[in-house]
Amino acid sequence: MKKTHLVQALVLAVLSGSLAAQTLVTVNGSKIDSSEVDRYVKALRAQNPQVPDSPEIRSELLGDIVTRTIVVQEARRLKLDQGKEYKAAIENARKAAQKEGADKKPGFKQQWEDYQNELLNQAFVAHIVRTQPVSDAEARKNYEEMQNFYKGSSEVQIGEILTQKKDDAEKAIKDLKANKPFVETARKYSADPQVKQTGGINKEYDPLKDLEAAAPPVYNAVKDLKKGQFTTTPVEGNGAYGVFYINDKRSVQIPAFEQIKANITRSLMQQKVNQAISSLTEKATITPAK
Repeated sequence: MKKTHLVQALVLAVLSGSLAAQTLVTVNGSKIDSSEVDRYVKALRAQNPQVPDSPEIRSELLGDIVTRTIVVQEARRLKLDQGKEYKAAIENARKAAQKEGADKKPGFKQQWEDYQNELLNQAFVAHIVRTQPVSDAEARKNYEEMQNFYKGSSEVQIGEILTQKKDDAEKAIKDLKANKPFVETARKYSADPQVKQTGGINKEYDPLKDLEAAAPPVYNAVKDLKKGQFTTTPVEGNGAYGVFYINDKRSVQIPAFEQIKANITRSLMQQKVNQAISSLTEKATITPAK
């Protein structure tokens, strides 16, 4: 079993066991207690009360905690906590906390530990950026791969009408067949308040190849449509019904390399950071509590 899937399995095992268990998992010898997950759940629900306190949410949060713990451990192993920038940030934060009296308030010890760990996570990312920079050759190779991938394919500017009821989607289709303007129809039937203002036509173009990978039902519904055409049956998904309209269709437009070089570099750099963290996770010893 891959380590990226292991945490979820461990959480389910823990949750199906004794509720009195304090330690959920041990990561390279460091214990993660249920109280820490409780704290993250509380913070998450304080920001968004609609988020349920469920095993799935706890599994996701524990996965985040495990990952952050692994990164902090590696940052300390690399002695990033001894770097000038890290020490300066810690000292400045300490002085600010003392000046405001925050260090005297309840819960400061935990907040301070969280802050240190966040800085160490940032320091690790900065370390990867510094030691594994994206070269111009890498960026150009990625650009050429992009050109080859999209060569000969189309991109579409889509209009969307999303409804909660199938009947509303069918009514929208009936109006479109009667040559009612799409924007007017979208404002009339869409359940999305923003669409009622904008008319439901996206400003950006979506390459059909991207739609095929990210939203197969939508891709299958629109791939053969021409400019001005729309889906004649509702597309169901995620508890909603969609009607899709092709406002424009053209060959994929790929900007010149220099125009998107910065975006390509950022994307490749993020991939390197993700790979570094995945590698650490694969090597980590993650053990469920007995």
